[in-house]
Amino acid sequence: MTQTYLEEFKNPERILMGAGPSSVHPRVLQAMTKPVIGHLDPDFFQVMDEVGQMLRTVFHTTNFMTAPLSSTGTGAMEAACFNILEDGDKVIICRNGYFGDRLADIARRGGAETIILDAPWGKPVDLNALENELKKHQDVKMVGVVHAETSTGVLTPLTEIIELVHSHNSLILVDAVTSLGGHDFRMDEWDIDVAYSASQKCLGSPPGLAPITIGPRAEEVIKTRPSEVQSFYFNLKDLETYWSQTRAYHHTSPISMTYALRESLRMMMEEGLENRINRHSKVASALRAGVSAIGLDILSEEEYRLNPLTPVVVPDGIDEADVRRQLLQDYKIEVSGALGELRGKVWRVGLMGESARETNVFAFLSAMESILSKSGYEVAFGASLAAAQRALITFDE
Repeated sequence: MTQTYLEEFKNPERILMGAGPSSVHPRVLQAMTKPVIGHLDPDFFQVMDEVGQMLRTVFHTTNFMTAPLSSTGTGAMEAACFNILEDGDKVIICRNGYFGDRLADIARRGGAETIILDAPWGKPVDLNALENELKKHQDVKMVGVVHAETSTGVLTPLTEIIELVHSHNSLILVDAVTSLGGHDFRMDEWDIDVAYSASQKCLGSPPGLAPITIGPRAEEVIKTRPSEVQSFYFNLKDLETYWSQTRAYHHTSPISMTYALRESLRMMMEEGLENRINRHSKVASALRAGVSAIGLDILSEEEYRLNPLTPVVVPDGIDEADVRRQLLQDYKIEVSGALGELRGKVWRVGLMGESARETNVFAFLSAMESILSKSGYEVAFGASLAAAQRALITFDE
């Protein structure tokens, strides 16, 4: 066998338009090349402070414990569950897709009595069903909701859910992995107790860090819990001492990844959060218009569509995996297949962070017209591009 690992790795050219990671700006990549310093170096403490402050701005919060965990979003999901929940605690997990299912799995593994509230994939969480479930069960410690369900492209409205959960004296946990930086998200104004995200989606950084923020109610629960947190690595009480002025050693922080996140957050501050969210909305509207002009359906209902990810329904007679293969092989465009019960039925097309660009929309639509026509699907060439262009012009009016 050829020992290719002895050769320099040559990066393939890719346009990342899947469910994550998204493309990374050269400025962010350049930041990762800066010399590594120690994780207890006073100059790195300044980097940490700046990252924390910018994350508070993005989350719209004043919570002190707002920091990137050394993990992907799944690690933050574990941290949120393991720090709040103890053996026997009751938790309701709203499951309307693959990542709601993962959240329930993690809560169950942590020893909680996990009550699953199902909604159809492609639909938001049902407020009335949640109210009935909360009335049915006493002493529910926490309710978990995925704000932006990446498996289905559905955005669940949060404010009424949060109000309902708090009226039953329960905490609210929100998975904002795909929504933070791509949709409006207001930690303090909406009165969220725990929220987490991930660096590789709308935040525009490489995968490897997971911002988390802890509100006052949740912080009190963490500080007063009688049992030890099941995880050493994700023990937020100990991690907080590293991010506070105490600077107590917990683990070796990923220095270069933190540089990258700092730079991507700086770029967000330069663009402005409102402008960034508006950009995601604009390119998503163009993509949807173009997809519809091809004659393809979108899984999620118009009222609940997620801007950073569009679930395009595969038409009858078309090989879903073969289309993705051609996109990657012939056009260097990566989109994602579906998960769980939607596998083989949906293409998940992402426009996140640096990938949320008009040029990517046109590249994808042009490629899809060509690929689908060769597969025997009737296509009016150029129709999707014209529809996308009209949507962009209309958006700015």
